[in-house]
Amino acid sequence: MKALVAGLLCAISLVLVTPAEACYGVRAMAMGGAFIAVADDVNTVYWNPAGLSDTKEMQIGWQRAVNNRDTMNYIDVYEIVAPLKKGWSGIGFTYVNDRDASSFGDEGEARDYKSNWTVLSYGTKLNKNFAVGVNVRWAQDAAWGGIVGLPDPTAPVFSGHLGIDLSFLGKSGKFSYGMLIQDANTPPTMGGGNMIRNVRPGIAYRPDDRTVLAMDAYNAVPDAGDHTEWSFGAERRIGSHLRVRVGNYHKTWTYGLGVKVSKNLEFNVAHLAGPDLGYTTLIGLQGSF
Repeated sequence: MKALVAGLLCAISLVLVTPAEACYGVRAMAMGGAFIAVADDVNTVYWNPAGLSDTKEMQIGWQRAVNNRDTMNYIDVYEIVAPLKKGWSGIGFTYVNDRDASSFGDEGEARDYKSNWTVLSYGTKLNKNFAVGVNVRWAQDAAWGGIVGLPDPTAPVFSGHLGIDLSFLGKSGKFSYGMLIQDANTPPTMGGGNMIRNVRPGIAYRPDDRTVLAMDAYNAVPDAGDHTEWSFGAERRIGSHLRVRVGNYHKTWTYGLGVKVSKNLEFNVAHLAGPDLGYTTLIGLQGSF
């Protein structure tokens, strides 16, 4: 009970004292975005859908960016996952309010922009230690207000594209390893180009049943002129009600807490502590049934 009260007080203080932006997954971002090979909760629908193969019960997730909602991505997330064959295959559905932006882009570009995602995810085991997964994502974009080159530059412009992510997740003793190939089909963007295929491998180590250490690479196969970013994270469970997390997301420190508020419900908070990520705070809930 003392751990529960302490965790709640710390979480509330983080929300009240620090501003927030948004990246995907409160727990994952508190661990520095090192989650590809962890992939063991409802957020696996984004990070590595192969992790759905371990789903044993229905789970729901919700996250919200507390501030900077006009500049950051993934500002509202709603998730639900369920087993198809308990512990061997699972399915997930996600709706993401990806971005609401004002004064978006340079002068003459859209002054307002909105993007939403609807994602269907599936993961299944090929054997007891190796699973594969896929995300099928429909992204709907809209921009309006000051778009040059149109008969009516104030008229809204709509665009949609289908993105496909492929992934795998393997386990060997206390280690797990995985990879997400994000936008494997390089779908078109609203601006006329194409999304870049993003290869994201990761590894995790669980020295005991209370601790997780993880490392991911973002853009592991960079295009010319681009580079790979690294993520590192750790989580430690304290007692039965509190989990503490710390990480480094592309050279920005992150930290956060997970607090059990009931047997089947956990409150999460994450703070991204650098100016590059706007001193972000995320809050969220995860439940299981």
